Amino acid sequence: NFFIFLLSISFTSFISFNLLKISYKAEINPLITQKKIEIKRGKIFDRNNEIIAASLDTNDLYIDVKRSLNKEKLKKKLSNIFENKDIVFFDRIFEKQQYSLIKKDISLSELSKLKTLGDPAVKLHKSKKRVYPQHNIFSNLIGLKTHELKSKLEKNLNDELSLGNNIELTVDLRIQNIVRDELLKSMKEYESKAALAIVMNVNNGEIFSMVSLPDFNPNYVNSILPKTENNLTTEARYEMGSTLKIFNAAIAYEAKSDVQYKKFDISKGYQITNQKNILDEHIKTNKILNFDDVFIKSSNIGSVKILESVGPFLQQKLFKKVGLTETLNIDGLNVVSNRLPTNWNSHSKFISYGYGLSISPISLITAFSSLVNGGQKVQPTLIKNQVLKKNIKVLSNETSEKINVLIQKIVNEGTGKRAKVDGILIGGKPGTSKKVELGNYSEKKKITSFIGVFPANAPEFLTFVLFDEPKKNVTDSIENTGGNTAAPTFSKIVKKISPIIIKKNYLKSLK
Repeated sequence: NFFIFLLSISFTSFISFNLLKISYKAEINPLITQKKIEIKRGKIFDRNNEIIAASLDTNDLYIDVKRSLNKEKLKKKLSNIFENKDIVFFDRIFEKQQYSLIKKDISLSELSKLKTLGDPAVKLHKSKKRVYPQHNIFSNLIGLKTHELKSKLEKNLNDELSLGNNIELTVDLRIQNIVRDELLKSMKEYESKAALAIVMNVNNGEIFSMVSLPDFNPNYVNSILPKTENNLTTEARYEMGSTLKIFNAAIAYEAKSDVQYKKFDISKGYQITNQKNILDEHIKTNKILNFDDVFIKSSNIGSVKILESVGPFLQQKLFKKVGLTETLNIDGLNVVSNRLPTNWNSHSKFISYGYGLSISPISLITAFSSLVNGGQKVQPTLIKNQVLKKNIKVLSNETSEKINVLIQKIVNEGTGKRAKVDGILIGGKPGTSKKVELGNYSEKKKITSFIGVFPANAPEFLTFVLFDEPKKNVTDSIENTGGNTAAPTFSKIVKKISPIIIKKNYLKSLK
């Protein structure tokens, strides 16, 4: 009896201890007794709280064939509701006699019709759908999110978004829409293979617009064409041509070189290699150029001769200072590394007029910003109110001031005339470069671009426009250049975005 008594006491104590243990765990961890709350994916907004991406509640349709009251009747009604699915599709579903998915994300109209069927085989499952109310406008920047895959910003910032955190970007829907619209029109007019444009604040690196064409509609994944997902602004490299010439001027100004006061004879060309003699065929008259003329008329020969005077060491030093030799790291974006020459000295003359190294558009505009903003190195950013590193002084104020005067001359007097905008001081530089094809530079396939700032007397914003293989231009010229393709597109863009982006009362100023 005593043994049975002890056994009973032990059993009772064991049960009581475990009950108390479970109760204690439930108190400190309510998830044991409560269903886990599903976190809704965070939204993505532009700088003015316009929705770029959001998740919506939706329904997925499943059919439990075995529970159907009348299989043939249900099959016929389903084929009438979902006209895009033929009867063969439903024959296969009903033959399997299984629990089968019919369609994800059914519409409200389809939902309404399904509710009238009254068949227990119809099963609706709650689901989430990622939607992009701006359609194509931000596609190459935001990317997409489906059940199976993620891309671009949706992928790179997934950790934040999946925790339910909203993300506010620096981009502006109004400006992005204008830039894309004008770029798309020009791309069609010039019959260009691809095109891109960026608008950025040169003082704090905030990106207001980033457009890459062709693009896609992230709401219709199955309709996305090959190569349309590429963000050319950050994921492609180009030999930029004459836009790099302006860095020669910065080298001379920064070194206080007396090359600024020299004249250059371009009449006989320049024997840059044993096989190649470069000529400035576009300069018909006045073959003796001063320092400013080299940039105003975009002389390849003059650029090489300036580089000879300052030397490759100072060229490489400046390129390093402004960040052209490093890979940018921008939250949310995939940025390709610049392709630099293995031997800088042997390529320095080619670099002086835009060949010999391939760089990303975002890298170019970041470096160019330092030339015009008083010599501060900036960090591009896509996330609003992001804490950035303190700007580093890399060039003198005097160098920057001289650059701003020079790029205004290029627009007012030289190859950038078609970039002018009434009422706004514009400074900039066109660029034209031949594409490499089968190991040689093509005479027909070109990259044309224009990089410019406004207002040029105290730059705030930079706009860069590039066309890949344009076949036409705005003039009757058979030659496509940055001056007759990208420059006029730049002008149209800045004319429309400047009243929005620059806080100025235009109505008051007209009185």
